[in-house]
Amino acid sequence: MGTLYTDNGADLDGYGYRDQGVLKVLLYSSHPLVIKGIKGMLADAPGIDLVGHAANWIEAMLRIHELEPSLLIVNDDGTGNGSSNIPETMSPVISEFPGLNCLVIMGTHDHVKELAALKLGIKGVLIENSESDTLRQCIRCISSGGLWFRRAVLEKFISEQLFFYRLKESAKQEFIPPTFTRRELEIIQMAGKGVKNREIGRNLFISEKTVKHHLSKIFKKLQIRKRTDLRMYL
Repeated sequence: MGTLYTDNGADLDGYGYRDQGVLKVLLYSSHPLVIKGIKGMLADAPGIDLVGHAANWIEAMLRIHELEPSLLIVNDDGTGNGSSNIPETMSPVISEFPGLNCLVIMGTHDHVKELAALKLGIKGVLIENSESDTLRQCIRCISSGGLWFRRAVLEKFISEQLFFYRLKESAKQEFIPPTFTRRELEIIQMAGKGVKNREIGRNLFISEKTVKHHLSKIFKKLQIRKRTDLRMYL
């Protein structure tokens, strides 16, 4: 589930991740049972130091400034209140502390919320009933630069990104700058300035019918419908 990093020559910990030294972790949760549970799971974890916890938004921000953790664990209880309102809560945190890794603990798998968390910049999602060893491995994975999400969530995210990329590339290729004859360029210049067809014909010594024929070809090349649209090319 997590991403494993094994750089040649790097010091690896017991889980195969780069040794980051002591990882300072801050917990953001308003639920005593969750706080007690995570404290117990990390109590004897080598290299992981749970430096404190915050019960509300203001306290969490102050604690981040004060303790400078490398990882913030946020509890999502699914109620939509407090720390569980992930987008509303985490957007300012990620914006103000771009170097802070964030892990969300959820009660159950929620594909929509997990995908939203990934798009927001959160590094991982873990379920509350996970084992202590899984939590520790997840923390080390994220702290080593990895992501901790279910395969289905990552595949959906990549699929969406590819779709929007192809859409963007398709839009770029949709309009190919056309080539014009000297006569067409002369007509574009005059028509774009509001000169009437008859006057254009007089200036170029061609009939009004020929001017209309040239304009028809010009409109088709530029994919426009009105002569007033020619102004954007002047």
